[in-house]
Amino acid sequence: MILDCRNLDCPKPVIMTKEAWESLEDDDFLEILLNSYSSVENVKRFAKKQGIYFELKKDGKDTKITFVKGYECGLEPKEQKKPLYLLIIGSIISALIASSCCLAPFLFLVFGVSVSSLSFLQVFTPYKWLFIGVAAAILAYLWFDYFKSRKTKLVCDTWLSRNYSKLLIGATIIVAIFISYPYWVGYLIEN
Repeated sequence: MILDCRNLDCPKPVIMTKEAWESLEDDDFLEILLNSYSSVENVKRFAKKQGIYFELKKDGKDTKITFVKGYECGLEPKEQKKPLYLLIIGSIISALIASSCCLAPFLFLVFGVSVSSLSFLQVFTPYKWLFIGVAAAILAYLWFDYFKSRKTKLVCDTWLSRNYSKLLIGATIIVAIFISYPYWVGYLIEN
């Protein structure tokens, strides 16, 4: 469906877009033709608030915004933001607990302060491999979900979708450092 909203005063383009959008079936396209900056921004704002995937193309003074009905943002911040952060934090904490046998020396090296009060963390040492497994499983799930969603869903332009892989890379590096720390810290202390 093509909707010509050129030379219309606001809020008419948004109202017409909303009415046309509601009349569409899944997998239908809605192309909106606009020629004023404020109309373009208002229609984009409407799309972002509704979670509608859209593409924007400029052709001289005219702008064409294409909506796709039935597609959703691949990484919608309202639904995915909290679980992503909680899972990343969970994997980091799990890796930290896995390396708890050497946590006091690590903190001494980093901060130069004795933290012998953390000796109670030795209780977790027999379960080290369980915590390493949990951290690895969480990261494997997040990476699997990332690659799966890249192939099957269109991704909206949100902060989370632009930085999702960077967050996962950072978490993976932190977890790898915590898990491997007990094995390489001895070499740092000797030198």
